[in-house]
Amino acid sequence: MATQFITNDKGEKTSVIIPINEYENLIHTHHINLELTDEYKLMIDKMLDDEEKGKTNYVSLKSLQDKFLR
Repeated sequence: MATQFITNDKGEKTSVIIPINEYENLIHTHHINLELTDEYKLMIDKMLDDEEKGKTNYVSLKSLQDKFLR
């Protein structure tokens, strides 16, 4: 399958259709090259530490949907 583009009324490319194996390669490559910032790593460490200490607050999916999907 060849890469295909979807265009708008002006002929500008708005989307792309690629073969699954190409998509999987892109995702895998992105994941390998993903570099986390020090700030993000500290935030994750704090979250894990809070969870170990029982200080974690969990929010239900329903409450998030109610807040953001109005």
